Amino acid sequence: MNVAHRVVNALLAPMLLVLALILPVPSLASDHGGGGGAPEPMVFTVNLGTENYLQFGLILEPAVPEAAGAIAAYKPRIQHEIILLLSGKEVAGLRTLAGKKELIEELIELANHAIHEDEKTGIKEALFTQFLIQ
Repeated sequence: MNVAHRVVNALLAPMLLVLALILPVPSLASDHGGGGGAPEPMVFTVNLGTENYLQFGLILEPAVPEAAGAIAAYKPRIQHEIILLLSGKEVAGLRTLAGKKELIEELIELANHAIHEDEKTGIKEALFTQFLIQ
């Protein structure tokens, strides 16, 4: 019996060690808590007139941590309002740096209006992660 016990330990111990190294540890692999990562951008594809379209990624940066919850709660409303805003934009204006900066200001104002906040308590910045007009 002592020999059988040693054989099982000799075979089982390395197998458990390999499994421990291969399988992820749930507490380390979790995305919850801690410093967190960068938020996932909202991606839009919108027609600009009849011949062009705009595709861009957008991250809304909250001014205070509580605003992140409001952004998440009102995300469908914010997306809807952004799509409506862009439907009235001209391609030539969006191709310029000034046009992009103006759009950022409009997006911040629009999003803060949707979550019933201002730049001090709501969204302080809108960041493009991609911007393509075709």
